[in-house]
Amino acid sequence: MYTWKLFGHVLKRFDTSCSHNGGRLTYFVKHRDITYGKFGVYRDEINLWFREQRKQVTQACRKQFEFITAQRIRRHVQVFYLYTRIWDEVALREFMRSWKSRITRNFLFSTIAVTMYNWDRERIGDEEINKYIHEIEGIHRLRECTVICAKCHLRIVVDVIQSNVKYCKCNGVQSTASNQNSDGWQPYIERQDMLIWRRQEPGGLYAYKVYGSFSDVTAEDFLQVQIDVDYRLEWDSTAKELEIIETDPQSKSCIDQSNDVIHWEMLWPRLFSNRDYVFQRRWIVNRETGIIIIVSRVTEHPDVPIIRGTYRVKSYWSHMVIRPYTEFNKPGIEFGLTYFDDPGVSVPTPVTSWVALRGLPDFLIRMRNASKNYQKYKLIKRGKATFDNSHPLSEEQVKSDSATSSTTELNIIHNIQQESDVAENGNRDTATNSSTKKQDNLT
Repeated sequence: MYTWKLFGHVLKRFDTSCSHNGGRLTYFVKHRDITYGKFGVYRDEINLWFREQRKQVTQACRKQFEFITAQRIRRHVQVFYLYTRIWDEVALREFMRSWKSRITRNFLFSTIAVTMYNWDRERIGDEEINKYIHEIEGIHRLRECTVICAKCHLRIVVDVIQSNVKYCKCNGVQSTASNQNSDGWQPYIERQDMLIWRRQEPGGLYAYKVYGSFSDVTAEDFLQVQIDVDYRLEWDSTAKELEIIETDPQSKSCIDQSNDVIHWEMLWPRLFSNRDYVFQRRWIVNRETGIIIIVSRVTEHPDVPIIRGTYRVKSYWSHMVIRPYTEFNKPGIEFGLTYFDDPGVSVPTPVTSWVALRGLPDFLIRMRNASKNYQKYKLIKRGKATFDNSHPLSEEQVKSDSATSSTTELNIIHNIQQESDVAENGNRDTATNSSTKKQDNLT
């Protein structure tokens, strides 16, 4: 339409004869305008429809764009929020880790003296060792004033008469020397080659003093039974764990002495928690005086925290003196062992006395057998053992089948259980025998 108008305007301007004489060109143009005018109404309607559709399409596109834009923005916001949380957690963890390492490093630097065992402060000194140089002589004096008759100078019966001992036969009440030098020690148990005293300590518990004289054991083997932790695990079935935690730097290069911190966990019967000990043990072989001294006492070590479900014994001490008859490597020794510990369990005194009469001597006998078999154990461990059928190494001699312990209270509890088991077995045997007799009578 606009093309035809422009074309007619041009013709009117440049064709001067078009408007005066009514030429064919003018007629043609006018005719085209008239012909095209018939469709003017349709043209306007079409233009109006296109405008309306354009508006609707534009609105639909705008809404679609807004929707898509909103979805994209919301997604980006969610992703941004997610990564913000992730990076916040990562940054928080990194921050906590850095501060943890910094605090730990500062703590280690500030408490280095606490986390290391202070040997200068905790070490068992020479003065304490030297206190027991004359322990054997002191036990001899204790025996003189407690179990020797002052009248006939023969032995007094302690609890059981031994076949190889000559006892006092004085008429009337047996008399002993003055007990002023006994320091509270009372004769308690006598067995073959062994004599045991006990003394009540504050709190009601007892300390025990043992004197033994073994003619078939060497001092070196008896010492190894006390200090060899691997061998103790073999012959003592109550030792669940026994290891050396740390050794005194001053005694690492010494042959005749050592000072160690030891952790010892012992199995206890059912219904009881296991007991464990952390103690320092120093032993020394004094070849000038011809004795061996072993001193132990409870301590604390940073590498051995309290085990959950196990009772940590806080009160324990012991000292042992071993003296050979002649030489350290020849059979024949006498020894004195004094010890005390508080296992944290209350046992009635009558039960303690009744069971200690059985448990403590049995433990000493097993320790004696372990000493006699130590050389065979070393050969077996090195793989050089020559098994002799005439003298086989029985399993009972190397590893005890029953519960043993170096503490009286543990022996008490174990033997209570053993005695109850024996009683139950005896009742079963009695019931079986009675039922058998009844069946025989019926027959």
